[in-house]
Amino acid sequence: MKDLLKILIGFLPWILFGIMAGPPLTRLEAALAVSLAATLALGLKQLRQGFFLTWGSLLFFSLSLILVFVLRNLWVVEHMDLLARATLAVIAWGSIIAGRPFTLQYARESVPEAYWHTPEFIYTGYFISIVWGIIFLIALGASLFRPYLDQMASWLYPLLATGSMFLGIIFTQWYVHRVRSARQT
Repeated sequence: MKDLLKILIGFLPWILFGIMAGPPLTRLEAALAVSLAATLALGLKQLRQGFFLTWGSLLFFSLSLILVFVLRNLWVVEHMDLLARATLAVIAWGSIIAGRPFTLQYARESVPEAYWHTPEFIYTGYFISIVWGIIFLIALGASLFRPYLDQMASWLYPLLATGSMFLGIIFTQWYVHRVRSARQT
C-alpha cells in the first residue's frame, strides 16, 4: 500500500492536470498552475534527489504555464494533450536510456539499501519503467489518433489515454507484490 501511495503522489500533478484541463482557456491555465504547485509541494525532496518524473513534471508545467498563460501560444493550447503525453513518454524512456529508470528512484525510498544493487532489484526497476514507457507510448498514440478514435468509438480514446495510467498503477502494485512474495519464499 505504501508503494501505491508513492506512485500516486508521483503522478498526482499529472492526474490533477488530466482532471482539470480543458476548455475554456482559463481552466487550462488553472490546471497548469495547480499541477505546478502540486509538483513543487509534493516533490521538493525528489527534486533535490534528481528524480526524473518530478523534474520532468516541473519543467513541463513551468514551460507550459509560461507558453499558455504569459505568451498565449495557441499552438501549445491546441496540442496540450499530445505534449503532455509525449513528455511522460520522454521522461520514462529518457530515464531508461540514462541508466536511471524513474521507478527505481521511487523503489529506493521503500527498499533497504542492501537490495539496491542486486540484479533482481535493478531488473525489476527497468522492467516496470519499460512497461510505463509502453503505456505512455500507447497514450501518446491515442492522442495522435484522437480524431480518428473519436469517429470510430468515442469511448476508445479515454480508455487508451487515461485508462492506461490506472492500468500502469495496478500493474506496478501487482508486480512489486509478486517480486516481494517470490523473494520471501
